[in-house]
Amino acid sequence: MIWYKFHIGDYLSHTMHLHDAEDLAYRRLLDWYYMSEKPLPSDVAFVARRIRLDVDVVQPVLDEFFAKTPEGYINSRADREIAAYNARVDINRRVGKLGGRPKETQTVTAEEQTHEVPNTKPQRPPQQNRTEQKKNISSQATRFDEFWSAWPSSKRKVARRECNLKWMRHGLDDKADQIIAHVNSLKATEQWTSGFEPAPLTYINQRRWEDETEPATPSRRVI
Repeated sequence: MIWYKFHIGDYLSHTMHLHDAEDLAYRRLLDWYYMSEKPLPSDVAFVARRIRLDVDVVQPVLDEFFAKTPEGYINSRADREIAAYNARVDINRRVGKLGGRPKETQTVTAEEQTHEVPNTKPQRPPQQNRTEQKKNISSQATRFDEFWSAWPSSKRKVARRECNLKWMRHGLDDKADQIIAHVNSLKATEQWTSGFEPAPLTYINQRRWEDETEPATPSRRVI
């Protein structure tokens, strides 16, 4: 797609913690993603070269804002925008073949009715149903706060609401003891104590608790 909606408020609320190079990397990665409409390559060195930035800048941005899959790095928000854009393009194409949208007073033939353009505007559920849905969601997860408290404070500890939704969607209360114990063990590793821990959203998306835990190594002091 050659254009996409840029939600300034959403973008700023999720990227205020990024330094200038990381912010530039994220914007360039988004542009590439929307233009190609497919996952970014798994080869981080290749990706960094394509957007003309260093690997140590690009890697944290990919880990935080994209999910690594066998096909490459994906961004679920961008995928939704691309799907919506292509749906509108398809509808406009079909309407154009019918000679444009009929006027209110224009009679629609039986043949045209077979090509009726569906109403893509989402129907909002009744207020009562929405309230019940929120109650159901809020009652599903009871141990997310423990996970969030266990996570070390850093500039990567962001997107709490999205993490909570992922936690509830995947029913991670059943694995809470395993996940929290894994996080506590990783906090003692050299990678995490050096400030290279992943974002919690990345940790949940990639189910990092299923990985083997690195052996804890004491922090080295520089004299």
